[in-house]
Amino acid sequence: MKKIRDPLQGEHLRTLSVFLLCSLTACLYGMASPKLNWHPLCWILLVPFLLALEGAGMRRGFTIGWLCGTMIHLVCFPWIVGTIQRYSNLNLTLSILAWILFSLYSGLAFGGMSVAHLLVTRRSLLPAFLALPICYTAMEFLFPFIFPWHLGACLYPVLPLIQISDLFGVFGVTGLLVTANAAFFEIFRFLMKRQPFPFASAALSTLLVAASLSYGYWRMDWIHAQQEKSSTLTVGIVQANVLIEEKRTPLLQEDIWRRYRELSLEAIRQNAQMIVWPESAVQFPFRPQSGPHSASAYLKEMIRSFGTPVLFGSWAIEVDGPRNTAYLLDTRGEVAGRYDKVHLLAFGEFMPFSDSIPQLKGLVQGVGDFRAGERAEPLCWNGSCFGVLICYEAVLKSLPRKLINLGGQFLVNITNDVWFGDTNCPEQHLMLASFRAVENRVWLVRAANTGISAFVDPTGRILNRTALFRQAVRVSRIQTLGVPTLYKSWGDWFPVSCSLLLVLLLAPGLLAEAREQMIRKRARREAHKT
Repeated sequence: MKKIRDPLQGEHLRTLSVFLLCSLTACLYGMASPKLNWHPLCWILLVPFLLALEGAGMRRGFTIGWLCGTMIHLVCFPWIVGTIQRYSNLNLTLSILAWILFSLYSGLAFGGMSVAHLLVTRRSLLPAFLALPICYTAMEFLFPFIFPWHLGACLYPVLPLIQISDLFGVFGVTGLLVTANAAFFEIFRFLMKRQPFPFASAALSTLLVAASLSYGYWRMDWIHAQQEKSSTLTVGIVQANVLIEEKRTPLLQEDIWRRYRELSLEAIRQNAQMIVWPESAVQFPFRPQSGPHSASAYLKEMIRSFGTPVLFGSWAIEVDGPRNTAYLLDTRGEVAGRYDKVHLLAFGEFMPFSDSIPQLKGLVQGVGDFRAGERAEPLCWNGSCFGVLICYEAVLKSLPRKLINLGGQFLVNITNDVWFGDTNCPEQHLMLASFRAVENRVWLVRAANTGISAFVDPTGRILNRTALFRQAVRVSRIQTLGVPTLYKSWGDWFPVSCSLLLVLLLAPGLLAEAREQMIRKRARREAHKT
C-alpha cells in the first residue's frame, strides 16, 4: 500500500531546514567576525542562506531574510546587553529585550535584500551571481543601521584584498565577497547535481579575486615607496585604562590625573611630538578662560609643563546644550583647536525625537542630551593638520573623507570603549575604523581609554595595538601622505551605482508583480461570485 505523505509534516520539515540553514549562516558570520576572525569563512557564509531562500516566494523570502538577518545580529552583537546594563543601569531583562529589538530591526535589511534578489533574478535577465552582490551592496549602503558594519570589513587582516577600498570603499570588498559566495552556492548546486557546472560565476569570481590581489600587492608597494619620501611626525597614544567606577569616585580623581601625567611623560621620553588622550579623558567641562584655581587651569598648566601639544576629549557647555568635544592644547597650554562631535550616537548621546517630544528626555537613565557640532574641519599645529573622529564617527565614511579633502594629513580617532567591556565590540570598532586609513590613504591614530589603541598605516596594517583594560603608551612615527584616491575624490560612487542599477532592475519586476496580484485578486472575486 502506497504511503500518503502528510503535507503539514513536509511544511514543518521545510521550516526546520530554513531555521537550521539561517542559524548556520549566522554562526558563520559570528566566526568570521571578531574575536575569532576566521575570515576564510567570509567566502562561503551566505551559501546556507541562499539554500534556504531557494524556491521561496516573495513573502516567504522576506521572512527568511528577516530571520537570517536577525540571527546574524544576535550572534555578532551580544555586547549590546552588557553595554546597556553598564551605560543605562537597566536590568538584564530589559537589556536583553533591547538587544532583540535591535536585531529584529537590523534584520529587516536582509528581508528587503532577499525580496530584491528574488525579484531581480525572476523578472530580469541578470544572472543570480550578478544580482546578489548588487542587492547586498545596495542594502549595506541604503539601510539606516544603528551600528553600520560591512561584510567586507571582516577581511581586514588580509591586506592585499582590502586595497581596492581606495577605489570602491569598503563596499567594494563586500561586493567581491558576495560575488564569490554566489559562485560557491552555484558550485554547491552542481555538486548536488541540480545544475551544470557554473563556469561563468566561477570564472568571474576567480578573475575578480586575482585582479584584486594583483592591484593590492602593487598598490601596497607603491604606498610604501611614497611613505619613504614623506615628512614624518612622532605621535604618542596614552591609554590610561580608567574604569567606570573610577570615573564616578571623586577620591580617585587624583590617581587618574597621575596616570595621565606619568604615561604622557613616558611618551615624551620616547620622543613623541604630539600626545593623544582618549575621548572623555577630562571628566569635567573644559573651560579655557576659567580662573587660576580651577580644574581647567590645572589641566592647562600640566600640559604646559609637558612642552608637547596634547589632544584630549572632554565636553563643552554651550547655551543650547553640551557638546562632546576634542581640544588641542599647544606647548603653552593654550587652545590651538577644537572639534565638536558632528555625528552623535542615538540612544547614547541623545534620545531620538526628544526635541519634538520633550517627555522622552530622561526616560532612560544614562542617555545624554548632547548637541551636534556645526562644523567639521581639520585641526592644525606646527604645519601638521589632522581630522578628529570621536568614537562612533570612525565607523562612518563620509566624515573622514571630508576632513582629508579639507586638508587633513592624517586621522585621529579618540574613543571610550569602556562601556563595551571585554567583548568583541572593541575589535569590531577597530576593524571598521581601519578601513578609513585605506580608503583615504592616510595614517589613523586611535586612542581608546581601555583599548584597543593602535596605529593604522595607509595600507590598513594595524601597528602597536594595545591589550584591553591595560595601562599603555604607544609611540609611532607616522607619515603625512597626500596620495590621491578614487574613493577620496568620488566617495561612495560604487554603492550609489549599485543602488541605482537595483532600482532600474526592480522597476519591471515590481510592476509585473503588482499586475499579477491584481489578476489573482480579480480571479478570486469572480470565483467567489460564481
